Amino acid sequence: MAINYQCILAYGLTQEELDKIQKRRLKVKEVTNENASMRIVDILCEESKENTYAELPVNEKALIFNGYNDKELRNAIKFIRTFIEGGVLAVVTEQSSKWTFKDLMEHLIEEREWYKAKGQLK
Repeated sequence: MAINYQCILAYGLTQEELDKIQKRRLKVKEVTNENASMRIVDILCEESKENTYAELPVNEKALIFNGYNDKELRNAIKFIRTFIEGGVLAVVTEQSSKWTFKDLMEHLIEEREWYKAKGQLK
């Protein structure tokens, strides 16, 4: 099930960072420990689930983009990178939409650390 509207799932951002993104008229859905064990598709569809609490890493940031074409994605990331350093970035895919936010974030962090260990990331 693909959700076609543009949205950024955001975790770990400050209120100031969220405000800057939203002032650019980019829709943001904040993910917290309270909904971290929900599947990405359920967060996007705002499907309310019980017992969705999961501990996410502290001092980590994540931005997961949904519904952006290549040009829009490049522009959004270029803008966001002017005031947010680090963190993990990803695009929702058909496969990742079935994952919980927590599982996706853990996978992205693990992948980033693997690339760092190989010297392919700063």
